[in-house]
Amino acid sequence: MLLQAPQALSLRDCIRYALNHAPALQNAYLDYLLARQKIAEVRAAGLPQITGSASFRYFIEIPTSLVPSEFITGGRIRGEFFPVQFGVPYNLDLSLTGVQLIFDGTYFVGLRAAQAIKELTRRSYQRTRAETVVAVQKAYYTALISQERLRLLAQSVDQLELLNRQTEGLYRQGFTEKLDVQRLQVALANLQTEYERAKELTALAYLTLKLQMGMPLETPIALTDTLAPEELLQSLPDTLDLASFDPTRRWEYQVLSAQRRALELNMRRYQVSYLPTLSFVGTLTAQAQRRKFDFLDTRQRWFPIAFIGLQLQVPLFDGLRRASQIQQARLELQKNQNDLFQLRQALTLEAENARRQFLSSLKALQIQKRNLALAEEVLRTTRRKQELGVGSNLELLQAQTSYEQAQTNYTTALLETYLAYVDWQKAIGTLPME
Repeated sequence: MLLQAPQALSLRDCIRYALNHAPALQNAYLDYLLARQKIAEVRAAGLPQITGSASFRYFIEIPTSLVPSEFITGGRIRGEFFPVQFGVPYNLDLSLTGVQLIFDGTYFVGLRAAQAIKELTRRSYQRTRAETVVAVQKAYYTALISQERLRLLAQSVDQLELLNRQTEGLYRQGFTEKLDVQRLQVALANLQTEYERAKELTALAYLTLKLQMGMPLETPIALTDTLAPEELLQSLPDTLDLASFDPTRRWEYQVLSAQRRALELNMRRYQVSYLPTLSFVGTLTAQAQRRKFDFLDTRQRWFPIAFIGLQLQVPLFDGLRRASQIQQARLELQKNQNDLFQLRQALTLEAENARRQFLSSLKALQIQKRNLALAEEVLRTTRRKQELGVGSNLELLQAQTSYEQAQTNYTTALLETYLAYVDWQKAIGTLPME
């Protein structure tokens, strides 16, 4: 069985893939399409409504009517009634009815409300896009930094294995103690365990990235972007300014604003429901009355009935139901106004917190980067001393352990910085959306 070659993906590639395949985003887009169909449904109520119907009746007993005796006896007998049967057993009615709405205040407001719902779902879709981009960016950086952590650990394992072999050789020649060999073996075993743990975490980070993208988990991928913390350290601090921050740029705020428009139209719909409605009505009916079931006989006569007219409906009293609905809609608007105020405050606080977290993580990254360089220099100097015979294995092992800890601290700070960078982009509304 041939193994599938890994698919090379940059961060931009992952974002584009997620925008086309992420299930949550697809569902948000389906909600938008559903809103468009809802508009078509509401609009259809203002178009002609034509209904066809058919009614067949077989009278087992023909209805009987009581006719005053004066009509039959020419007035000779009064005060009595004679039973008379009118009609035939077989009756078939074919009818076509058309209704055209002329005026209905709720219909026109409903159209505008449907448009507002469409806009609301569009804003919700854009918000889901932003959330998807954030999730993919964080997953991508996590996988990339996990991969970097694995690479640094692999280097440390190789260096410690080499040192272990050298120490074992010195021990066999009698130049060092067995304790030095055992210390190195314990350190190597611990480092190899850490490497295997990091390997599993890296694989999990790749799976998480594919999950956020909506990609099948079994698809092999390879990340092509490289970490460039220098760009964050050098160029981005100048842009960290909240003076020009505008909460209305955030999709969350736009969604709530669109919701307010829908609530306003909902209240307007209840208000105009007090107005009368006027419709044009027309009906064309053909009746067939037979003594036998011979409706397919074209020689038999059909009797037409046709009329056109206007239908006016005036709401008079509904038990104050509409008044209650209007009051409920007004209260919903007040809640929305409070939500908008609270969201504005929360988004401003989020942006300020993201700014502080980003600046703090940048400073921590600078410190950890210097510590890593320093630990690497200490390890290099200690090795040189050991090679010259003026250093001990214990000192070298301590320098190696400090270097590994510095690697861990650096990659942790690197991950925190990139995640804080994504949160900052989200907070000020500057996420790359493609």
